[in-house]
Amino acid sequence: MGYAITETGWRAVGPEHELAPDETYVETLPDWLVEAAKKADAVRSSQSTANQLRQFADEKISPLQAAVDIDEVSEGDRVIWKSWKRYLIALSKTPERPGWPEQPDWPTPPES
Repeated sequence: MGYAITETGWRAVGPEHELAPDETYVETLPDWLVEAAKKADAVRSSQSTANQLRQFADEKISPLQAAVDIDEVSEGDRVIWKSWKRYLIALSKTPERPGWPEQPDWPTPPES
């Protein structure tokens, strides 16, 4: 059993399998490809976590936003709304900070 590799990916194959024109048969995956796969997994995992955190923030912001939109928000709720908006902005900048994607520096959500 070996692998058919390209510049961007791989698939497990036996030596008798036919390869596509851009594929090369190897017995073991090269280190650069293993590292690229790990990085892609880390990106997918971090993006999934970011999406979940954004959804949670949106659920907190939505009712407050409605009150802000129709100018029926208390000062206390306005403070909470702003803190969740700041959190959402910080969350959107997480991929720009050191540690992304392997160890993201996630912002701390506001207390509510």
